[in-house]
Amino acid sequence: MSSTTNDLIKIPQSTAVVNKSLEVESSISDESNTAVVNAYDEDIEKQAKNGSETATNVPQEKGHNANLSPIQFRLVLLGIAFGIFLAAVDQTIVATALAKIASDFDALNQVSWVATSFLLTATAFQPVYGKLSDIFGRKATFLFAIMVFELGSLLCGLSPNIISLIIFRAVAGIGGGGIISLAMIIISDIVSLKDSGKYQGLIGAVFGIASLIGPLLGGAFTDKITWRWCFYINLPFGAVTIGTVVLFLRLPMPKGGFLEKLKKIDWWGTLVMVMASIAILLPLNWGGDKYAWDSAVIIVLLVVGALLFTLFGYIEGWIAVEPVTPGHLFKDRGILACYGTNFFQGMAFLAMVYYVPLYFQVVKGESATTSGLELLPFIMGVVFASIISGQLISRFDKISLQVICIVGAIFIVVGSALTSLLTEDSSRGKQIGFLLIPGLGVGLLMQTTLLFGHSAVEQADVAIITSILNFFRAIGTVFGVAIAGTIFNNKLASGLENLQIDVPIEAIKKSATFVSQLPEPARGLVRHAYVEALDYTFKVVIVFGGLCFLCTLFIGRNREKKHTGPVMFLE
Repeated sequence: MSSTTNDLIKIPQSTAVVNKSLEVESSISDESNTAVVNAYDEDIEKQAKNGSETATNVPQEKGHNANLSPIQFRLVLLGIAFGIFLAAVDQTIVATALAKIASDFDALNQVSWVATSFLLTATAFQPVYGKLSDIFGRKATFLFAIMVFELGSLLCGLSPNIISLIIFRAVAGIGGGGIISLAMIIISDIVSLKDSGKYQGLIGAVFGIASLIGPLLGGAFTDKITWRWCFYINLPFGAVTIGTVVLFLRLPMPKGGFLEKLKKIDWWGTLVMVMASIAILLPLNWGGDKYAWDSAVIIVLLVVGALLFTLFGYIEGWIAVEPVTPGHLFKDRGILACYGTNFFQGMAFLAMVYYVPLYFQVVKGESATTSGLELLPFIMGVVFASIISGQLISRFDKISLQVICIVGAIFIVVGSALTSLLTEDSSRGKQIGFLLIPGLGVGLLMQTTLLFGHSAVEQADVAIITSILNFFRAIGTVFGVAIAGTIFNNKLASGLENLQIDVPIEAIKKSATFVSQLPEPARGLVRHAYVEALDYTFKVVIVFGGLCFLCTLFIGRNREKKHTGPVMFLE
C-alpha cells in the first residue's frame, strides 16, 4: 500500500453551507444572555475557589462577545470555514497531482513523501495546539497556525526540487493541524454550549465536502494550469481567513508577557509527544509497502513509539507543571470512550474514502476523476448527518448524545457490510444506497463526541479536550488505511496468483488503467479478484465499526454540564 493513500481524508465546508447555516440561526434575547452570562461567571468563580487553573483566555468580563454584531459574527464564521476548508483540502489535493510532480522532478521513488510529510506533522502537532491556545490566546495561536500554513504553501509552490517540496509540505502540515483544532475551539468560545452543536456540525460538513473536492481540484490544476497551483490556491483564501480573524474576532488576551508565556510551555512533553507520534506514523506508512510488516525497521519504530508514549505519560503525570494533556482527562470513562469512538470512526472513515474509488476504477472501469465523484453518496451522507445531528443537539436539550453515537456506529457496521456485497454487476441504486448508509453513520459521530467532551469538562479544559479528540480521530485514519491496505494487498496477491494468467502480477496491482486494457477473459478474472479483495477489505471496516459501537456503549448518559460556555450576542 502506498503511503500516499493516507493523504485521502478530512473534510471542510463550502461558503454555501456556511450561508445556509446562518439562515437557521436563532436570535438570543437580552434576558437570556444575561442569565447565561451570570451562570458562566459563577462557573468561573467556582473554579477559582477550588484552586483550579482556568485557561488563560477564558473570558473574565461579562459579555465579552457583545461587541460582535451579527454580520461580524457571520464573517468570523465564514473565515473559520475557509481555514478549515483549506487545511482539509490540502491533505487530499495532491493525490491526483503526484504523478506529474514525480515526472517533473524525476523522483518517482520519493514522491509519496509529498503526501506523507504533511500527514505526519499535521497529526503529530495537533494535540499541542490546545495548550498553546490556553497560554497565548485563541486568536494569536490561530493566526500563527494559518501563517505557518500559508508560508508552507507558498514555499511548496516555489519548490525547485523534490526534497524542498517534501520539507515545505511538512511545514504546511504544522500549520494545517492547528487550523483544524483551533477552528473548533474558537467556535466553542464565541457561542454558547447549547448552540455549539449546530456550528460544530457544520464544521463536519465542511470536512466532508473538502474530501471530495480536493482530488478534483488537484486534477484540474495539474491538467489545465500547473500542479503548483495546488499550493498557490491556499494563499488568497488564507488571506481572507487572516483578514476576518484580525478585524472581527474579539477574544480576550491572556495576561503576562511573551517570555512568561514561553516558560509555561511543556517543552519536554511537547517534544516527546511529537517524536512518539512520528515514530508510530512512519511504520504505519511504510509497512507492507517500503518494508515488510515483520521487518526490523517497522518493529523497532513501533516499539520506540510505544516507549516514547509511555515516557510522555510519565512527563505529563509527574513532571510537567502545565501538561499538554492533563491526566484527569484520561480518568473519566465517558471521555475515554469518546477517544476510542473517534479512533475507530477515523479508521472506518478513511478506509471507505480510499477503497470505494478503487472499486469504481478497477471493477467498473471508470476514470480516477469519475471514481472520486462516485463517493458523492457517502460524502453527502456525512454532510447531511453532521448538520442534522448538530441541529438536533442544539434544539433539544434532552436528546441523548450516546444514542446518536450508538446509531452512528450501527450505521457504519451495516453500511460497510452492505458495501462488501458490491460486485461487478451491482446496480447504480445499490451503489448509492450502500454508500449513503456508512456516510450517515460517520456524520452522526463527527461532532457528537466533541460536544459530549465539551459538556463533560470544565471550561478551562475545552481547548485541550478538542485537540485530543481530533488527534485520536486523525491517528485512527492512519491505522485504518494501514490495516485495510495490508488485508487488501495480501488478499489481492493470493487471488491473482491463483488465476495463473500470462500477465505481470505487479503491473496489475499498481495500475487500474492497465487492468482496463487487459483482453478478455483475463480482464474479467482480474476484476473478480479485485472484488474478492475489496470484499475482505470492507469486512475489516465492519470490525472497525463494531469496535466503535462497543466504545459508544461506555460513553454514558448526558452529563450535567460543567459550564455554559461563552455567549454570542445576536440582535
